[in-house]
Amino acid sequence: MNPSEGETSPLFAKKEPVKLKRTVGVLSASAVVFGTCIGAGIFISPKGVYEKTGSAGAGLIVWAVSGVLATLCTLAYAELGTMMPQSGGEFVYIHRVYGDFPAFAFSFCNTLLIKPAALSVVAALFGEYLCNMIWGPGTSFIMVKLTAASLIVTLGIVNIVGVNVIAKVCEVVSILKLAVIAFLITCGVVVVVKGQGEITNFEQPNFFAGSSINPADYGLAFYYCLFAFQSWNSLNYMTEELKTPEKTLPLGGFIGLVGVTLSYFMCNVAYLMLFNVQEIAQTDTIAMDSGYIAFGRPGEIIMSLGLLVSCLGCIGGAICCVSRNIESTAQAGVFPSFISGINKTFQTPVKAIVMMVITMCLYLLVDATLLIPFLGTVEWLFYCLTFTIILYLRWTQPNLYRPFKVPVFISALLCFITGTFVVLPLFSEESRTTTLLGLCWLPLAGVVYVVRYLVKKYCYKQHGEKKKLDKTSSLSSLDSGYSEIQGQ
Repeated sequence: MNPSEGETSPLFAKKEPVKLKRTVGVLSASAVVFGTCIGAGIFISPKGVYEKTGSAGAGLIVWAVSGVLATLCTLAYAELGTMMPQSGGEFVYIHRVYGDFPAFAFSFCNTLLIKPAALSVVAALFGEYLCNMIWGPGTSFIMVKLTAASLIVTLGIVNIVGVNVIAKVCEVVSILKLAVIAFLITCGVVVVVKGQGEITNFEQPNFFAGSSINPADYGLAFYYCLFAFQSWNSLNYMTEELKTPEKTLPLGGFIGLVGVTLSYFMCNVAYLMLFNVQEIAQTDTIAMDSGYIAFGRPGEIIMSLGLLVSCLGCIGGAICCVSRNIESTAQAGVFPSFISGINKTFQTPVKAIVMMVITMCLYLLVDATLLIPFLGTVEWLFYCLTFTIILYLRWTQPNLYRPFKVPVFISALLCFITGTFVVLPLFSEESRTTTLLGLCWLPLAGVVYVVRYLVKKYCYKQHGEKKKLDKTSSLSSLDSGYSEIQGQ
């Protein structure tokens, strides 16, 4: 994207002559979405979903609605991504419209806590399952963590080699994940054919028996469920590498999310064939248990391998996408400038990938699962803020060129739903404390922002320079931003 004449925002300042290459097509894009979404979430989230909803019917509805919601979210983001076709996701959109601090707060929370902490949990799960398969239960804590760190470093190197490499890895892993899902469904069918399944879960009155009537429970159920969909916005972090983004961004996201939704729904049907609702709500090893019930020890091993494959694809694709966010924010001055820049040899943001790998490895030293719930509310707060940008631009800049757009009522609906997700947990005694602790990250980001500003001001004064981040929205350049795509 070339800034319009007089544009001074560092968001669009090109500090490096090397640009990311547009090499990712629709198939690879949909594979990235599918590969990053389907990770450990489908094996972790069911416990929380059915624990809160209380019935098979209510749980399946939550999964179906979550899939539709995630698909609508990725289409709404496609409108913003094609108007502002720069890698970086929410940071780019928030910075352009709401200025420096909201963008900084988002990037601070997303880059330093939400993404690396969540991915380190997935890596730790990978390490635990792999060590248990090789050395059996009771493997030392250090060995599990070293295995997880080795996975992170290896996938970081793969990402450095090139985006095409990780995209191909995601394509292969996506195929393997489909095989795992097919095997899980087969487990359910086999048990039912044997007459040992829980087919009564689908009969009346059992289908909705025990359903919770507490709205806060359903809010938490959606939190657990959407944790499994949390990479629905992956493509917006790598927009500069998409071929014809006006086509690839919405279509790749839509195909990927439809595949994820159908896969998750069928997995849950299989779970309900194998277990009753109470058993799902109590087990921590639903993947292994599913394989064992149907095929004994061999089935247990196959499902464990499936979990490992899912974790590998999730982490590999996420490092690819989040590192682009770090690169974009470093160019804008949020992070130190030495982190920005595209490596001339590999054509990838090597320093941003290294930062991502180091942060993830550091979170392996602590129990990151305690941190994730704190940030759930903040995460959806920023999603809500991002959706308001669509409405704001529709109202203030109706004539802007939009290569792709969604009906305005969908954007308004998404604002309402995501805003509800922020508020609902406050009405539950169980989640109120973690929700408030999560919101504490916003003032923490404010403190860091002020310190950053004072340090910069002092340094500029010492060097006799006058520099500042552009706090205006610079909306007039949105039209010209699409010229780069048209010229590809």
